[in-house]
Amino acid sequence: MRVEPTAPLWVAARALIAERKCDLEQRWNRAERTFDAEDIHDLRVSSRRLREALVFFSPCFPAKSLDRTSSRTKHLTRMLGTMRNTDEALIFFRSCAASGRAAGDVDGLLSQLEQERKQELKLLKAGLQSHPLAPLREQLDALLLEPDLFANERVDPFTQIAAFAREMIDERMKGVAELLPLATDEKQVEAQHRLRIAIKRLRYRYELLAPLAGSGHAELLATLKAYQDLLGTMHDLDLFAEMVAKRLPETSDRTRLLAEIAGQRHALFAAFSAMLRRSPLPDTGEQMRRSL
Repeated sequence: MRVEPTAPLWVAARALIAERKCDLEQRWNRAERTFDAEDIHDLRVSSRRLREALVFFSPCFPAKSLDRTSSRTKHLTRMLGTMRNTDEALIFFRSCAASGRAAGDVDGLLSQLEQERKQELKLLKAGLQSHPLAPLREQLDALLLEPDLFANERVDPFTQIAAFAREMIDERMKGVAELLPLATDEKQVEAQHRLRIAIKRLRYRYELLAPLAGSGHAELLATLKAYQDLLGTMHDLDLFAEMVAKRLPETSDRTRLLAEIAGQRHALFAAFSAMLRRSPLPDTGEQMRRSL
């Protein structure tokens, strides 16, 4: 969908949110047919992208209507999240079992996770039935029909989208910049987790602005995704280590597995540090801003 950089903000808001709405509908319908792990993941990502679009354009719409729509979308994201985390754990611990790195200790954990996933799938199916797509679609349609055009004290809805977009990139970059110094300390696990979320939101925001961006858009998105993937895998390993510590008996295999997870995380942190030197995040933010 083509949105000109000179388009009024409220016009761009309607067009770009509608684009996210269509993507959500397509992925919802597919996930409900298949309940495949990747289709569920794609639907979750689509819901996050829609949420970011609603946050981005929130000054353009009545707060009450926006809050209802955002709340329903957030509920969808949460419903989809638990099973995705279990799927990632299953992939990791199956690889451990297949390689013989944890002997029989992991077999019991895998059995637990497989049973948990069955229960989570059952809950997800029930959740999608009790919270179907139609009401969310109707809320989005109604929202797009009522932009806050006059007496809007939050933003000028007739300002050009490109100028507003640069400000909104700066807003997300501020959150990244605040977390970055602490996250460069390997021991600051929580800061790295929060930085991953901040980068993910920045990425979704910049994806939303694809119709406005000039050359280099794909490369900048790839840089953000590389950061997100590194930090995401580190976070997964933190969760896997916690799972091993809580669920496996204290054996030499457990100790060895925890040491291996710690080694993998250390290597990923080294890659993260190298990437910060190679493609500094502040520079990436400024490049995104200039591209709009």
